[in-house]
Amino acid sequence: MFLLFALSGCNAVKVSYNNAQELTYWWLNSYVHFTAEQKPVIKAELAALHDWHRFNEIPVYIKLLETTQKKVLRDTSSKEVCSVVEDIRERMRILNLQTEPIVEKLAPSLSHEQLEHMQRHFDRNNAKWRKDWLDGSQKERDEHRLKLAIKRAEMFYGRINDAQRKILQENIHISTFNADTSHDERLRRQADAIATLKKIIDMELEEPDIKLEIAAYFDRLQNGDDLAYKNYMDRLTADSCDGFAKLHNSTSAKQRQYAADKLGGYIQDLEALKSSAQIQ
Repeated sequence: MFLLFALSGCNAVKVSYNNAQELTYWWLNSYVHFTAEQKPVIKAELAALHDWHRFNEIPVYIKLLETTQKKVLRDTSSKEVCSVVEDIRERMRILNLQTEPIVEKLAPSLSHEQLEHMQRHFDRNNAKWRKDWLDGSQKERDEHRLKLAIKRAEMFYGRINDAQRKILQENIHISTFNADTSHDERLRRQADAIATLKKIIDMELEEPDIKLEIAAYFDRLQNGDDLAYKNYMDRLTADSCDGFAKLHNSTSAKQRQYAADKLGGYIQDLEALKSSAQIQ
């Protein structure tokens, strides 16, 4: 059921997906500021990735959503929710494997100026992240988290009641989420990305070594290399699964049908995308 929170409004799914290639290019460009020589290369690579994803991953997403649509009409458990989380993580691992060759091709052509541009972009995003998650008192942080939790819950269940808001509030209170820990890991991953790319540039690595460096980076990105942080994330995931199960089990038949209908809209959109891929 966490797949619910991985999608936005139904109508936005088709629009966003059909424009994903161009949106991804401009998102990456905001970090790297591609040169005239790099632009056609990255656009061609993103087009190939988009085609692969449409043909191979959309059918898997549909099956996941169909399974979840059936489950959402009944009670659930923390274990069942976490199994869906793991399904989503597996899709991310597969996507990362497809993304690695793009980074391998692009990395040697990057300049130090582009890495500096990337760092400045990181810095701007980090300032916003700190404002949203670290600034203010603990009470203000918790209120921010509660506001987001209510918004997400009502996106899929419709209006929630006071008792359900209380469940969300209690989930936040007992959660192992630590903004400082998450912020430190955010900075570490960004530094790792810069350092990996800088090593490839400075040492003028050959293709086999570039592949090893990028593969190692994506492994660290996906699995981490700090046992303490891994344990923290395991606890946080367990807390989140438990909290989501508590909220779901408090919902009425009407709220569950609302969520099932929402998923049905996603499925229809993805079916349309799959059909358009087959036509092409």
